[in-house]
Amino acid sequence: MKFSDNLAATSTYFKLLAESIPHLVWTADAGGYTDYFNQRWYNYTGGTPEDSIGWEWQRFIHVEDLSRCKARWRTAIETGEGYETEYRVLRHDGAFRWHIGRALPVHDKEGVIIKWFGTCTDVHNQRTLLEEREAFAAAITHDLKSPLVGTNMILDVLLSEKLGNLTGKQLDLIAQILASNKKILGLLQSLLDFYRDEKNLKNLSLEVVDLFALVSDCVGDMQMQAEQRNIKISLISQLEADSISIDALAIRRVLQNLLDNAIKFTPDDGEIKIMLAFDEKQFELIVEDQGPGIEPEILSNLFQPFTQGESGKRYSLGSGLGLYLCRQIVEAHQGRILCESELGAGSKFIVRLPALDNPVEILSDASI
Repeated sequence: MKFSDNLAATSTYFKLLAESIPHLVWTADAGGYTDYFNQRWYNYTGGTPEDSIGWEWQRFIHVEDLSRCKARWRTAIETGEGYETEYRVLRHDGAFRWHIGRALPVHDKEGVIIKWFGTCTDVHNQRTLLEEREAFAAAITHDLKSPLVGTNMILDVLLSEKLGNLTGKQLDLIAQILASNKKILGLLQSLLDFYRDEKNLKNLSLEVVDLFALVSDCVGDMQMQAEQRNIKISLISQLEADSISIDALAIRRVLQNLLDNAIKFTPDDGEIKIMLAFDEKQFELIVEDQGPGIEPEILSNLFQPFTQGESGKRYSLGSGLGLYLCRQIVEAHQGRILCESELGAGSKFIVRLPALDNPVEILSDASI
């Protein structure tokens, strides 16, 4: 059989598969130019090849999701890494439904990308249910705070003995109840921050800042906390450029969370290293600690909500939301966050942010 016959047979099999699975299927060339959609795409959108092929598919993506969708697509094309993001796709009846878009590259024998194969999967019902659950949880969390705050005020009055003297045992018990309530309040506040920040991430306040200055300032804020346990924080910079367009408050929160975890798990008299680098396409921020390391089974889900390790080895806030929010913030900037860790040898958290004038700029057809 000739090579051309093999190629034709493979193409035929692919189209049969693409037309039979319950997903919107598409392919693109190495540069990201979409050259095929299955019939299910046209049935869903009501579109035609003329208004879908190439870059025309953008007209079917919700305007609020388009810049994120295109920016992540460009990142995938430039890096060769898999593509995944969520966006709303316009249905033929005018309704927008949430889909998760995924794509993987195909390489030739030399490792060069020759094709992208992608799918769009309807996740609208699951996402809607999740949003309803989160709204309910946020409301319950808020309502639980008020009675706890009131209870703590009463406990504070009792501890002051303004209403009469108490025995040592009574004072001790009230103090324990008050401490427990404060932990619960802290957890509730973390949950409220989580729900609030998830909404705020849709509207980043981008500004051009000096990344080295931002990191240095954040280290200064955490210095006293580290000095209490004689932990040294070393800042090592290899930046050739330091101006970056980010939401400074959001990225500061990421760094504070990573530093807080690093201080928490680094032993007394230990050292934390913060490294900054730049390679024209991205900025890299690394926070390396000397902690106990993270269990492999936890590491794979570390940036998921409510994920925690063994007691005393947790790498998130008490709610298990800290690192999840870090991931959400970094990905909202079209960046990546990952962790490398080995039990007994510490952990290294790596944040990569794109070196773009505007990380969420809308891409033109020619800019990919």
